[in-house]
Amino acid sequence: MKKISKLLLITFILLFSIGCSNSMKKMKKVFRTEAHYNNIVATFVTTQGEIKFYLYPEAAPITVALAKRGFYDNTKFTRSVENFMIQGGDPTGTGYGGPGYTIPDEFVNWLDFYQQGMLAMANAGPNTGGSQFFLTFYPADWLNGLHTVFGEIKSEGDFIRLRKLEVGDVIKKITFEGDIDLILSLNKDMVDDWNVILDSEYPDLKKYPVKEATATQKAAYMQELENIYQKDDFEEEKDSEYYPTRLIRGVFNKLGNYTPREPVLSN
Repeated sequence: MKKISKLLLITFILLFSIGCSNSMKKMKKVFRTEAHYNNIVATFVTTQGEIKFYLYPEAAPITVALAKRGFYDNTKFTRSVENFMIQGGDPTGTGYGGPGYTIPDEFVNWLDFYQQGMLAMANAGPNTGGSQFFLTFYPADWLNGLHTVFGEIKSEGDFIRLRKLEVGDVIKKITFEGDIDLILSLNKDMVDDWNVILDSEYPDLKKYPVKEATATQKAAYMQELENIYQKDDFEEEKDSEYYPTRLIRGVFNKLGNYTPREPVLSN
């Protein structure tokens, strides 16, 4: 009996490893050593310590601009749902505030909620995101296609600190590693429109002018995207989730008693 139990355990671990490897392929594809423009890390300096996220500006290039003006400095986490997520990004601290404008949703088929520790935009429906975001404690695949995902936890240590966050904890500031200025410059027209509104609604924010990207910068950035992300790879991975991964995720969803199974609202 012990031999059978041991064999079953080894088999389960092997299947689990194979399933997880499928999810990790996307991460490996993003952070190859030749990546330069897109290898961006955001550090949330919080009352629970520093929490680092890989950002995906190529998936959601216009949802990473606010922090450069200090918009999130000293803001509080205002909402938490057990075994689901914690939400922040409201400068008023009430859970009802925002930047004064809305941004469109940005979805790509290779970035989703099938893993824990995802950084995504809250909203009140399609194309109504603003500044409020949420961080997931567990996989939350029912949110796929409803919320823009623009970051992912960097390490296990970061995730441990993320799990310690509670309502009332503060984001002291957000810092960046990597060429975030290029991402802003590639979306200069839209960022300039936002800055006009921010200057009116929040006149005390620090200024952060955005330069126009040169033709050479734009070409280099697009070439890197083409080198990193192969369309054929995405087509192969689109429906290739291994059964063990799907089974384990289903068990976690059931045991986690996740609520609510609807979009994360930003009032």
